[in-house]
Amino acid sequence: MSFFNSEKLQTAQKANLDLLQQISGKVFASVEQLSQLQFKALRDSTEEHFDGVRKLLAVRDPQGFAELQASFTQPSAQSERLAEFNRQVQALIVGTQSDIAKLTSSQVEAGTQQVQEFVEAISKNAPAGSEPVVAAFKSGLANAGTVFESAQKAVKQAADVAQSGFESATAATAKAAPEASAKATSGNK
Repeated sequence: MSFFNSEKLQTAQKANLDLLQQISGKVFASVEQLSQLQFKALRDSTEEHFDGVRKLLAVRDPQGFAELQASFTQPSAQSERLAEFNRQVQALIVGTQSDIAKLTSSQVEAGTQQVQEFVEAISKNAPAGSEPVVAAFKSGLANAGTVFESAQKAVKQAADVAQSGFESATAATAKAAPEASAKATSGNK
């Protein structure tokens, strides 16, 4: 009697290949979005620098230079742009991680089911006296499933903590930027 089912193996291999293709697609799409974000940030920063140089070249007197210098020390616009860029990158990372976790989770569940079916088939046809070995194998399989579930929960919790920390830092930066701008403005007068 054979425990090997070539049709199930081929189905599992096809499912794994499809999963790999889906994950690759998610990763490539995320890299493309990240590249677009970076390009936009670079373009905006370059335009801002050229604008600053144009303003500097237009200065004709010391008063105009002092006013221009004061405008450069106001970090609110730049800080807000950086915070928005970081929010977008964080959202992209969290979204990609979530999509990949969903894809892999369903595949792992299917694989676990197949292994359990295989173990059941073996245990039904095992020779007399091998019950302790089969029980130990089943126990090990159950423990592996528990470890995987714990790892998934830990990764989700870590992602949630990172997201929360990022949101707190963004809120603190958004609050500090106007205060720093006000101090810079009052210090230059």
